[in-house]
Amino acid sequence: MEKKLTEFEFDMMPTDLRKLVLEDMILLDDNLDSDEDFIYDVDARVHVLPVKLMFPLVIICKAGEMRVRLNLEEYVIKENDALVIIPGTIGEDVGFSKDCRVAILAFPENAFPLLMKMEHSLRFREFMTRPFLFHFTDDQMNDALQIYRLMRSVIQSDTPYKKEIIINYMEALSYYSIGQVEKTVTDANIHRGSMIFHQFMDEVRKNYTHERQLSFYADKLCITSKYLSRVVKQQSGRQPSDWIRDYVILEAKALLKHNAYTVQQVSDLLHFPNPSFFGKYFKMVVGCSPRKYQMAEKLTETVTA
Repeated sequence: MEKKLTEFEFDMMPTDLRKLVLEDMILLDDNLDSDEDFIYDVDARVHVLPVKLMFPLVIICKAGEMRVRLNLEEYVIKENDALVIIPGTIGEDVGFSKDCRVAILAFPENAFPLLMKMEHSLRFREFMTRPFLFHFTDDQMNDALQIYRLMRSVIQSDTPYKKEIIINYMEALSYYSIGQVEKTVTDANIHRGSMIFHQFMDEVRKNYTHERQLSFYADKLCITSKYLSRVVKQQSGRQPSDWIRDYVILEAKALLKHNAYTVQQVSDLLHFPNPSFFGKYFKMVVGCSPRKYQMAEKLTETVTA
């Protein structure tokens, strides 16, 4: 009962002809030069969602569009966008346009600090506490993809210094992106209200399995519950309790969906006082009991198998 979600590890990345891996240090994959429509195999992956991503992932979009839900927030990645996803992020839905062309860089978590030397930028590190989406100009995207292609070339070469070269290319790509990240932050006109909202969301992601009281989060942020409620409502159009509830239900569904745990165990993992209380909480949101939800998901898997 240690894993609370299906945890997607670095070595679980799908294998294809374009995938390159260097000594469990970095993985590169793309469909940049493909002439075929991109087809997302929903049947093959729908039953492993939602998952908790256990390694850093960078997605660079050259053309088309992709949509992904991360930690209950919708991200639409369009032409010339880049998305950085941090470990511990819960991914739910993914959709692609047929003309979607992307490059993916993934790293085992223990290799990430070595590859991303960002000591000089406190603002960059601050905003890397959550998934971050930013935009390149055409020229900037071309430069970023040129670095990516050089990295592929190095991994495929016979040089004995692949690791050292890749580290420098990754650092170059990171430095190159900092300006865009900081520009995005400036353009967003970050003020106290949005900072409080993001801090609240960070605390929810860390504590939702065992803390569901608004007062707990207000105390963590050193503000009153009333003020937190008002700020979250202004920033997101939703009450703090809605966000907390959705995180709890998201994980509950994931645990029930894969039949790895009983309703009793899910109730314990999410720190409900008893299964009856958990059942009422779940039914109020989902519309059916946890057991009925689990049985329905099991039937769906049997039908589609």
